[in-house]
Parts: sequence; C-alpha cells; structure tokens
Amino acid sequence: MNLDFSDIKVLLVGDFMIDHYIMGTSNRMSPEAPVPVVVPQEEYSIPGGAGNVAMNLSAMGAHVTCLGAIGDDIWGEKLISILSNQGIDISYLRIIENHNTTLKQRIYSDGVQVARLDKEKIIDRNPNLTRKINYNDYDVIILSDYNKGILNLFRIPDISIPVVVDPKKDNFMKYVGANIITPNLNELNRASNIDIKDEKSIINACNQLIKIHDFDYIVAKRGSKGMIIVGKDSFVKKIDAHLVHNPDVTGAGDTVIATLTLAYTNTKDIEESAKIANTAAAIAVNKIGTASVTIDEINNYIEISK
Repeated sequence: MNLDFSDIKVLLVGDFMIDHYIMGTSNRMSPEAPVPVVVPQEEYSIPGGAGNVAMNLSAMGAHVTCLGAIGDDIWGEKLISILSNQGIDISYLRIIENHNTTLKQRIYSDGVQVARLDKEKIIDRNPNLTRKINYNDYDVIILSDYNKGILNLFRIPDISIPVVVDPKKDNFMKYVGANIITPNLNELNRASNIDIKDEKSIINACNQLIKIHDFDYIVAKRGSKGMIIVGKDSFVKKIDAHLVHNPDVTGAGDTVIATLTLAYTNTKDIEESAKIANTAAAIAVNKIGTASVTIDEINNYIEISK
C-alpha cells in the first residue's frame, strides 16, 4: 500500500487548544491530602484537540490548513507559533479578542498522570470562520469536534470531497453531510440511545445512525478491543486491536482520525484505512501524553508485526 500522503491537502475544522505538560518526580506523599508531592523537572506545550490532529497530519506528510478560532492570550500565541513552525497553514485560524484559548495542563509524576487542570471558554460568537474559503482547493475535510463551540458555528458544505468527523455531540444531526464518522462507544451510545454492550448492539446503533444521517461509514472505536466498521448495504468489518501494555490514551483519537482520513483519501478502501489507523493508534498510546505518529513509525511497526 502507498503510504505517501505528501500530495493530500486537508482542511481541518475544529477546536484548537494547548496541552501543557509538567513532568516531574515524587518520593513522598503530601501531609495535607492523599496526593504525591511532585517536583517539576520539565515543562512543555503541544497543540491539543484539533491542533493534535494537525500535528499528526503534518507528521505524516500531508498539507494542512486549519480553520478555527483561539483566544488573544499567550497560549494562543504559543499554539500559532508551534503550528507555523511545523509548516501548517494557520491563515484561517481566527483570533477572538478577550477570549481564552482552551488549555489542558497535565501533571505527571514518574511517568504517570496524577492531575489535569482545564481552562476553557466555549466560543459562542462567529469569528467569520468561512470567509474566503474555497473548499475545492482541498482533497478532504476533517471535523475535529471537542465541544468547544467551533462546530456549532460551522455547516458542512455541499461539496464532492469527503468529509470525516471525530464527533463529540450527543446528536449527530450536526454532522449530516459527512461521509465517515468515528465515535467511541460512549459517543455512539448517546447518539443512538442504544445500550452498547456487545458487537451486535454496536452494529445496530451504527446502522440506525447511518439510516438517519446518511453516513457512508461509521468507524466505532472500541479502545483495547479495536474497531468495528459499519457501512451501507450491510457492510461490517471488525478490526482487532494491537496489544499495548500500560497505554497512555491521551490524543489517540486524534491520531486515528488523521491516519484514517489520509489512508482513505489515498485508497478509498475503508477496511485497509482502518487497519492502518489502528496501527497508528497503537504507536501513539505507547508514547506519553499528546503525541504524533510518522509514516516511518507505521511502516516499521507493520514490518515488526509480520
């Protein structure tokens, strides 16, 4: 299979944020509460949410244009700086005055996450997102929804290129017009109102949502159990997960949608694309925190697994 994604142009629409990491060590518990006393050794920031999708797409060689909004604060400046230095197009990343860029701060002690601090403000005013956008300039559109407001302000255009969605909303009506959607089991449960307890219920929930919303495929993410792909005309495929010991699942869904989208844009083979995305996810959860995956890593992993 051709894993050269260098000719693919992606329009990435979503909720961009910063993941800030405080990595430290601990040798005692606090006398004030049952928590470790962490001594920081390193701090760094990485794009999170849709930003992590952008970093994964770029790491795999694709051309990425970001469409979204951030705040006029130091975290927004840092996000723009990191994305720009990666060669990612931020010309449609709007800056909102008097708004906080979504920030997730994670504290690790000896490689284990012990706390997370979130700072966010839902975007409820339209920053003229789609001004001057020509959708035909792109090969595919990704919607990376983290429920921070951007996807409430964006309508999927009536175009011929594929649209792939990583959802967060309880109601999938907002995603009508998409071709592929990649919910986890909790998201699938809420959207379908079907109790997800086994493979049969997953397939039933997917079929219901495909019938209502006219999706081509739903790729149901099952974590350590892999994925189930359900499509029109009774299409069902099961993808087994790779065994990973002590996984860190932070941002794994971002890696999945980035890899799945690029592979599907190249091949139009949903099963093969999901297998590649499944491999990329296994690589990502072997890393600490928010992480990108490269094509070389995917190829090496496939070779080793043979």
